[in-house]
Amino acid sequence: MNLLKKLPCSCAAFISLFFMAKSYAYEPHNPKDHKYEESIYQNSKVITLQEAINLGLEFSPEVKSSKDGITAAKGLEKQAGYWSNPNFEIEAENIAGTGPYTGSDSAEYTYSLSKSIDISGKRYARKNAATQAKNAANSNFTTAKLSIMRNIHVAYASVLAEAEELKLAKEQELLAKQILKTVSKRVNAARESEIQKIKATVAYESAVIATSQEKQQFNSAKQNLATLLGKNSLNVSLDHSHFFDLTAPDPIATYQTKFSDSPILKKFYYLSKEKKFAYDLESASKVSDPTVKIGIREFRGSDEQALVAGLSIPLPIFNWNQGNTSHARAKLSQARNNELQAKLSLEQSLIEEWRNWQISYQTADKLKNKILPTAKKAFRVAKSGYEKGKFPYLEVLDAQRTLFDARAKYHTALKQYHVARANIELITTPINNLKGKKDE
Repeated sequence: MNLLKKLPCSCAAFISLFFMAKSYAYEPHNPKDHKYEESIYQNSKVITLQEAINLGLEFSPEVKSSKDGITAAKGLEKQAGYWSNPNFEIEAENIAGTGPYTGSDSAEYTYSLSKSIDISGKRYARKNAATQAKNAANSNFTTAKLSIMRNIHVAYASVLAEAEELKLAKEQELLAKQILKTVSKRVNAARESEIQKIKATVAYESAVIATSQEKQQFNSAKQNLATLLGKNSLNVSLDHSHFFDLTAPDPIATYQTKFSDSPILKKFYYLSKEKKFAYDLESASKVSDPTVKIGIREFRGSDEQALVAGLSIPLPIFNWNQGNTSHARAKLSQARNNELQAKLSLEQSLIEEWRNWQISYQTADKLKNKILPTAKKAFRVAKSGYEKGKFPYLEVLDAQRTLFDARAKYHTALKQYHVARANIELITTPINNLKGKKDE
């Protein structure tokens, strides 16, 4: 936009004619207006935002990894529910001795089973800790999906925003090129000084650089979206109307009521619960499990049999599981603090993103319904007045610059709107309302 301030006044006639036929369709406009080579609207196949999200969810290594995490956690939960295996023991006595104990005629054989008995709620704590870890893995999976949905929403909007900015830059470059051509003819005809040509040249070169920069940003945005979708390049068209689809945010209390169901918070909640049961397990382990033994003893010398029974109780004299209990207690405290910090951070993010959504929506709405129509009208009036000799050329130039600036601000506000909305959805979408591709 700054290059317009540098344009020589001697080009007024051409600019007036140039913009008489120029249409400023700013929202929503025909995708065919984007006729440049890099346009995102050249492909006949169009994918909507939801279709892009479904593709991204299907491809995402992060989502697949977090789903594997659920499978792993289920395996641990299943394992935690099993009882410990009994031991089968065989004992032989009075064999390979001397005198009457030579050989095995006087041998005594004992066949027994021994089994440790879980006491003090160890199995209950162990199983519940594994269940909470599985719940945390489920929440982590949902969070991963929401994160991908958010990233694709932002990337999708970014491509559309950069497409608009590139279109705007190309329009300014074309204008600067035509002005330079007109000025050069006037300088060659000695109707303008050389300085005017220098100014027009600088303005044109600046426009070329601006277009090149916008093209790089546009290609970068396309590549980012393609990567999220698992593609090498973006060879489809996007839903152009989505970029201009605005919805005002609900009152912030609406989102705050959904906040507690956020899978991000749920994950930290379940991790805290897991650490609580892990602490209970280590506390219960202060009391050692007894081992019960029962079996049969054979007396080869008399061919008689007898039952044997035994009880083994470890004596907690040196080891009361003090270290593990202290470790588990600290981990529980850490998990609870992490949960609190996550809640505080997300609450603050919710407030900030809601404000961003509100401000960007109001800004875009005002630009769309008030500023852009007014700027367009001012340009038409200035151009018409100049043609009738009522206004100086600087009025036309200033009105045209204002219109370009308003369009650029509109694109920025739209992009900010989509980013803020995507962030709110990431924070507040409950597990049961998760949109996108369903899990099989």
